[in-house]
Amino acid sequence: MNCYIEIQSRKMVKPSAPTPDNLRRLKLSLFDQMDIGAYVPIVFNYLPNSTSSYDHDDKLEKSLSETLTKFYPFAGRFRKGIDPFSIDCNDEGIEYVRTKVNADDLAQYLRGQAHNDIESSLIDLLPVMHRLPSSPLFGVQVNVFNNGGVTIGIQILHMVSDAFTLVKFVNEWAHTTLTGTMPLDNPGFGQLPWLFPARALPFPLPDFNTTTAPNYKNVTKRFLFDALAIENLRNTIKANDMMMKQPSRVVVVMSLIWKVLTHISSAKNNGNSRDSSLVFVVNLRGKLSCTAPSLEHVVGNCVIPATANKEGDEARRKDDELNDFVKLVRNTIRDTCEAIGKAESVDDISSLAFNNLTKCIEKILHGDEMDFYSCSSWCGFPWYEADFGWGKPFWVSSVSFGHHGVTNLMDTKDGDGIQVTICLKENDMIEFERDPHILSSTSKLAFHSLG
Repeated sequence: MNCYIEIQSRKMVKPSAPTPDNLRRLKLSLFDQMDIGAYVPIVFNYLPNSTSSYDHDDKLEKSLSETLTKFYPFAGRFRKGIDPFSIDCNDEGIEYVRTKVNADDLAQYLRGQAHNDIESSLIDLLPVMHRLPSSPLFGVQVNVFNNGGVTIGIQILHMVSDAFTLVKFVNEWAHTTLTGTMPLDNPGFGQLPWLFPARALPFPLPDFNTTTAPNYKNVTKRFLFDALAIENLRNTIKANDMMMKQPSRVVVVMSLIWKVLTHISSAKNNGNSRDSSLVFVVNLRGKLSCTAPSLEHVVGNCVIPATANKEGDEARRKDDELNDFVKLVRNTIRDTCEAIGKAESVDDISSLAFNNLTKCIEKILHGDEMDFYSCSSWCGFPWYEADFGWGKPFWVSSVSFGHHGVTNLMDTKDGDGIQVTICLKENDMIEFERDPHILSSTSKLAFHSLG
């Protein structure tokens, strides 16, 4: 389908009220500091309906400005050259772009692009963000289709927000647009930096903003695990003393992907398996017993990395079952949660986070000798509750970072299935799609199935 996207306006949207002087400087927390220095992209897609359509850009912008008064760090800038561990909450604003998409129908546009590289199409629906000291930390692009369908593309710097914080912001913005009133609660950005201050790290973090092209082509595709496929996978997990109950949906899907990737690696190495690691994050909210006040609803980054490790074998094991990978992932989550629960002070939590990050970096630095994969789960968050007045979104999706071995999991709209976005080297993607476990458990994402 031939179409073009016309930028109709581009501006900085500032908080509707100035940030108080006592909040003008926000220190980073240790968890902020540990997160990748990249922008996190996500798109919310809305179909036109018979009762409402997109016709209120001023209202959308006004409510965004009002919501920013509560999420004021998003409108600030990093204090590069002054203090690398703080944000100047100076109300400079966020990038706000409005476009007109020359396509008659949003769903038809997405279905048509699904046969090609869907990532390139979604990237066009996102604001262009550059990681510079003076750059905005947050960007929004509102894309309006000819028939009134709308896609809201968002990019936010990971160092100021995790998934919990981002979905809270979007839902509050939507609520304010729909009702004209803001929720009364105060997000409270200062709690985590006060309890877990940033510290100088003895090693550089991976740069996900590098402009150097790899010497191979990366491909991103989506796969849908519906509820039945996930249940069938869970039923294949053999009961044993280590596993008294079935693993969660997320653990099963994450483990299966890791299993398939290790087998692809083994096949490329003449049947010899390399050491392999899978890194993911564990949410600290609701798990800490050593802090007051409670951090159950705190905003910012409140997660720590955890790494599951599998030693390579001289030859690929024939009995290398999904159980093995599920146990490794579950044991890593269990051990991490137990360590969090046993922590007697915030210093214990800081040490745990720092040690886990160190182990993760060590694995990355040995990338030529072993396989390293990462998987983030955004499951369980209310992404599909964001109603700006056009109804709830018919499809919400992350957009790939474009780096090999990076996977994202999100709930499908019904909450029972899982949508997987995975980026791999082109040849690895071919093998991934051919794997019998992937063929039998997934479908290539069909947009009509998401409504």
